[in-house]
Amino acid sequence: MAKNSILKKIRKLAINIDWNLSFSGKSKGNKHLLRIVKIAKFLAQNVGADVFIAEAGALLHDVALPSGNDYNYKKNKIIAQEFLIRFKLSDLEINAIAECVATHEGTVKPKTLEAKIVHDADVLEKSGILGIIRHTWKMTNSGRIDSEKILKKDIKKIIDHIKWRGKQLQTPLAKKLHKCVSININIAQLRKIIPIISGLAKNSITTEDIAKIILKELKRNQRIALTRQLNLSYLASFKKYKFIDHSRLLTNKNANGKRYANVP
Repeated sequence: MAKNSILKKIRKLAINIDWNLSFSGKSKGNKHLLRIVKIAKFLAQNVGADVFIAEAGALLHDVALPSGNDYNYKKNKIIAQEFLIRFKLSDLEINAIAECVATHEGTVKPKTLEAKIVHDADVLEKSGILGIIRHTWKMTNSGRIDSEKILKKDIKKIIDHIKWRGKQLQTPLAKKLHKCVSININIAQLRKIIPIISGLAKNSITTEDIAKIILKELKRNQRIALTRQLNLSYLASFKKYKFIDHSRLLTNKNANGKRYANVP
């Protein structure tokens, strides 16, 4: 089976897992998985890694979410391996892809270049204001914080996690890209936006629509940084090949049709 054909099949199955099985379908329609794949491909193409392994690993990086084993290295790897057996891949390829999946959360340090890339792609997605949205969403819908009563310790836990992940970046290119998406946000803003994010997450609002809603609570430089994360235009600063700006990901309407100002 040709590699492109395998990737198409993996992509279809991975989207089904991400949208319909993870978090009981609450994340349906979100673009997180697609951004991770684009970032991983970008990193792989620019550092000379195996693009197929990195892309397949990125597609499957959250395959263990429905079972609650995403932070368990051994169980995560077994789930990925069992998923990949259906395809005509060598044992080496299956193990390489599964290693990318199992180490992406940083609980075990990634050793292969492709695993480092998938790990770093996930970290870049979990950085800056988008990272605040993503991790608040995940903590809310996994029952680790109460959307109706966000405590100071909850905010600290979210920010500490994002800072910790940023320190775990593996590749020099990802470390440079991290500077593009990291941005200061004061505690007063956090106390205001995190309860908003959590409440919307509880009601199954996607990351992208939450981003549009909180734009009005952000300063201009913060809005610009968030928009660049969502449309991945920050990658263009380090391109070695033509990069397409997918700015359509962020429009000026939320799911209910209400308008919010786009970043100037």
